[in-house]
Amino acid sequence: MVDEKNNQSKDLYSSQVDIQTKRFFFDIKENHKGRYLRITEQSGGRSSIVVPIEGLEEFENQIKLVVSKSFD
Repeated sequence: MVDEKNNQSKDLYSSQVDIQTKRFFFDIKENHKGRYLRITEQSGGRSSIVVPIEGLEEFENQIKLVVSKSFD
């Protein structure tokens, strides 16, 4: 697989989850800049966010906080 800057991107792990009419892909990848998580939403079109591995723990903390607040 090739990213936007024409550098090789290596797939390390992938999973997916279907929620209602949406499908989410969680992909750990690696390129010349390092490892990262790409989360892609597929629902008609596609949109993605990229989180560097170095920020993954803080990203997880924020997700957990939002989830806990959603039940208040």
